[in-house]
Amino acid sequence: MKLRNRVLGAFIVVITVAVLVMAFTSHLYIRNIFDHYTEGYRSVLTDQWEYLLRSYYLRQGSWEGVENVLFRRARGRAASIPMGHIRENLRGILPGDRLLLADNKGEIILDSQDELVGDKLSRSQLSKGIPLLIEGEKVGTLLLQPRALRAVQTLEGQFSRSVNLAVLWGAAVALLTGAGLSLWITGQIARPIAQLTTSAKRFARRDFRHRVKLTENDEIGKLAGAFNLMAENIEQNERLRHNLMIDVAHELRTPLTVLRGNLESLQAGIITPDTELLTSLHDEVLRLNRLISDLEAVNLAEAGKLPLHFREVSPASLLSRAAAAFQHEVVTREINFSVEIEEGLKSRVLDEDRIIQVLINLLANAFKFTPDRGGISLRAKDENGSLVVEIMDSGPGIAEEDLPFIFERFYKSGRGRGGGSGLGLSIAKSFVEAHGGKIAAVNRTGGGSIFTFSLPPVTEKT
Repeated sequence: MKLRNRVLGAFIVVITVAVLVMAFTSHLYIRNIFDHYTEGYRSVLTDQWEYLLRSYYLRQGSWEGVENVLFRRARGRAASIPMGHIRENLRGILPGDRLLLADNKGEIILDSQDELVGDKLSRSQLSKGIPLLIEGEKVGTLLLQPRALRAVQTLEGQFSRSVNLAVLWGAAVALLTGAGLSLWITGQIARPIAQLTTSAKRFARRDFRHRVKLTENDEIGKLAGAFNLMAENIEQNERLRHNLMIDVAHELRTPLTVLRGNLESLQAGIITPDTELLTSLHDEVLRLNRLISDLEAVNLAEAGKLPLHFREVSPASLLSRAAAAFQHEVVTREINFSVEIEEGLKSRVLDEDRIIQVLINLLANAFKFTPDRGGISLRAKDENGSLVVEIMDSGPGIAEEDLPFIFERFYKSGRGRGGGSGLGLSIAKSFVEAHGGKIAAVNRTGGGSIFTFSLPPVTEKT
């Protein structure tokens, strides 16, 4: 079932339940209010009848003829009380209610339903009735008996049915209105989700450049933003993967081409094997082995399975060993190369070989892009217990759009920092992170770049 249909069904169920609850509660409330109203009305009506009957007795001196005054049209002025007033009050009795008047002996002399005249009121009826007193003497009893259950359904039932009918009509209008609104709301909800579904399907067809165009700032809009960010990352990774395959093929092809050409020449007898040729072939084999070893090291580090051999090492000896590997290049290219170690820098527990390789890779990158007679500095210091190493060069710097990706495998900048296998910085990042550290690169204000990595203290040797 589609999301739109499910949401629409949920809206209709909620509206229906709300209408039923409203109808039930309104029925109970109206019944309660109606009961209070009828009780109050009876009390007022009883007071009026008490006044009218007492007035009648005072004027007539007896109850004689009271039934003629109340139930038959009087001729002339048989009673002193206005006939219309009495009839109006008699008509005010609620349907099903019974008005009884008894004399001072309890004998019923007036029955609004004309059935009990001549009978006597029981003790309970006399106790519930209102005594009619004239100058302190009881001359009669007035009793208003509420309607029977069957009679309740006449007036109250009609009123309740009218209210319930109005509620049902209102419910029908509310249901139709709610259904229309729910259709519109579900359309608003389903539309961006449908766009996301379409984008996901296009993405599954490897259309990595497609983006979701949603401007809403709600949860779905944020989901669309996350989808677009994911698409950008996947597109970037796909581009890197494509470049990776090209670069790996290139890096493998070069030494293999050399090996193949020389071996075919040997087979054809064009050249003869000598020490120089064998050394060249051996170098190409080492180059292939080094490329494969680097790829394996990066994969192991990213998988968290890179073996590390920790031991206590002096930071000064680390920097000195790494710097010694570039002394020939410093002299031949007249590079201003400085090594600065913070005074009192203590020994650290780390994998010496891995960190040496990190330093060599970063320094090789700095020397590659620093012009002759340029400057390179290598510094080490302590920051909050972590060993921080900084390599600063005077090269062309790194393009801003390349900075987020320079530590990716085989990534090569499109401006000025190309060449090589593209694994050096990736290996450095992997080895630093395997130590629980961080590595970053920024551009210098005056030109060049700064590579910095930090290694937290290790409490246990592994």
